[in-house]
Amino acid sequence: MTVKTLLAESTEILREAGLSDPKLEIPKSPEHGEVSCTSAFELAKRLHKSPMEVAMDLASKARNVIDKRKGLIKSVEVVKPGFINFYVNWPSYAVKIIEDVLSFAEAYGASDTGKGRRILIEHTSVNPNKALHVGHARNVCLGSALARLYRFAGFSVIVTNYIDDSGSQMADIVLGIKHLGYSNEPPEGIRFDEYCGDKIYVEVNRLLEQKPELSERKRLLIKEIEDRLSEGFRLSREIALRVLKEQLKTCQRLGASYDILNRESDVVAFGLWKETFSKLKQKNACYLATSGPKAGCWMLDLSGHKTLSKEGDEVLVKSDGTTTYVARDIAYAAWKLGIIERDFKYKPFGKNRDQSDILITDIDGEVDFKIRDVDTTIAVVDIRQRRPQEIVKYALGLLGAEPSKYVHYAYEVVSLSTKEAERMGLDVSDTEFVHMKGREGIYVKADSVIDSIKEKVMSETTQRHPDWHPQKVESIAESVAVGAFVYALVKGDADKIIVFDREEALKIEGDTGPYLQYSYARACRIIEKSPIMQTKVKRREALEEQEMVLLREISLFPLIVEESVKLMLLKKLANYAYGLASAFNNFYESCPVLTGDEDTMNFRLSLIKAYLITMGNCLRILGIPIVEEM
Repeated sequence: MTVKTLLAESTEILREAGLSDPKLEIPKSPEHGEVSCTSAFELAKRLHKSPMEVAMDLASKARNVIDKRKGLIKSVEVVKPGFINFYVNWPSYAVKIIEDVLSFAEAYGASDTGKGRRILIEHTSVNPNKALHVGHARNVCLGSALARLYRFAGFSVIVTNYIDDSGSQMADIVLGIKHLGYSNEPPEGIRFDEYCGDKIYVEVNRLLEQKPELSERKRLLIKEIEDRLSEGFRLSREIALRVLKEQLKTCQRLGASYDILNRESDVVAFGLWKETFSKLKQKNACYLATSGPKAGCWMLDLSGHKTLSKEGDEVLVKSDGTTTYVARDIAYAAWKLGIIERDFKYKPFGKNRDQSDILITDIDGEVDFKIRDVDTTIAVVDIRQRRPQEIVKYALGLLGAEPSKYVHYAYEVVSLSTKEAERMGLDVSDTEFVHMKGREGIYVKADSVIDSIKEKVMSETTQRHPDWHPQKVESIAESVAVGAFVYALVKGDADKIIVFDREEALKIEGDTGPYLQYSYARACRIIEKSPIMQTKVKRREALEEQEMVLLREISLFPLIVEESVKLMLLKKLANYAYGLASAFNNFYESCPVLTGDEDTMNFRLSLIKAYLITMGNCLRILGIPIVEEM
């Protein structure tokens, strides 16, 4: 398949030339060919020769093989200090690239790398007490893109959302409604998740600072929420469900889909923690503290871990009998890897956008959803949870599991640019960016950002296309707004802080979602205006530089997908999408398509169709809506 075909052909040529295990790479600059071999450097040390001597000898033998084969590779050259570079017959290679892409269509770039392998990806996992802000949205976008990437690579993927409906943050909302007089109905025009997060959560935390006596009431509520027969539990579950339904509307807007929603409270209810706790005791991995500030608490013994042990052992069960979130996370992870027997039951909760079912854990559920024998489980959790996640991984090892099967996909937080913070009325003097703080109400909700971008796009689109129906304008504006937002959250290094600014995300030029969408729409317009119907890719003997650059980018897509899966690196795919869009726009500016002779027009239209397929597949993985008009 395109560049992978070229790599395979280069490998065969070098093996016939006497090199058993060629080391190949794709040169960064096309002047160094399409494939480069670096084996001469390694061989030179063993043969006590210079890399140039070894390379010249191999190249001479490779030329004889190339002359006999008459394949896509036409020549080989040696470049100091010892690179062996392969050059292709571009007229033949161009036809091969385009034919491959057109024949595979939406499967172009897909593979069977993951055939027979199962991966469980947990993402989102937001406490059901607030609306999703842009930091949560990064989790959703990264997790969703990973799921789509792995499916594209042939893996069987299960997507879960861990609903944190236990503990401190849920107790804040219950405290507000049950004891502090807050209504359980939001004001008119306000979503329930926004009401809980913006109003109750923020104000209750302010009251807790002002009135320390409320802390004891909150502590008792945390314990009460674990009692499934209590009023506190009933109210907590009702709140969590209502918030969750609103949160999932936002998640679906961002392109997310889920198989199962696992409630944290059900980890205890279904006995997962009980079984895990028993196993930890059997392994002598935990103990009951009898003295000191942790007296009466069950502790996980971390003395065997060289770094975790420095901060002391971890509390699993508090002295009042309540479990910590780390304890529940350990039990949940043990369930994911199938090292405990207890399992959840489910009931239908709703539908994804593709109408597939979403299930939620329920003590009275009648639906089984078995996930035994997953090869890897990936937890998309922000970098601030690195220690708890490492504790979970260590505990799995103590329980007899293979820790490497549990992967913490860590990502950095999203901060607000000074301009974004100023829009919120915050004091941003002497700061480059502002960290979000949910308890203080310093955050930007994902929906409000998308809505504001959408409003701007609608205004500009209406001015450019006054003849468009308002419904069409709104639909395209929604897609552009979501694309701008999603791409801004997935394009960077996962381990780097994102400084978010909606104005920057919306720019039509540069490394943005709308730039990718615009390049796609631009290509669609050319196809739409085409006066001919192509049936076969016509070979051209002389190609323009911009044509070869675009073809080269298209040919790389299968390799980019493969490397993105191997490295679990979404940035690589996002960078590729930007490079592909840039290559197309340069081609568009330099190579007229709908003028000139019919053979040139035919070839270039075929090339554009190959571009649309490649970019479309890339956008779908990243979660950026495809737009055919802008």
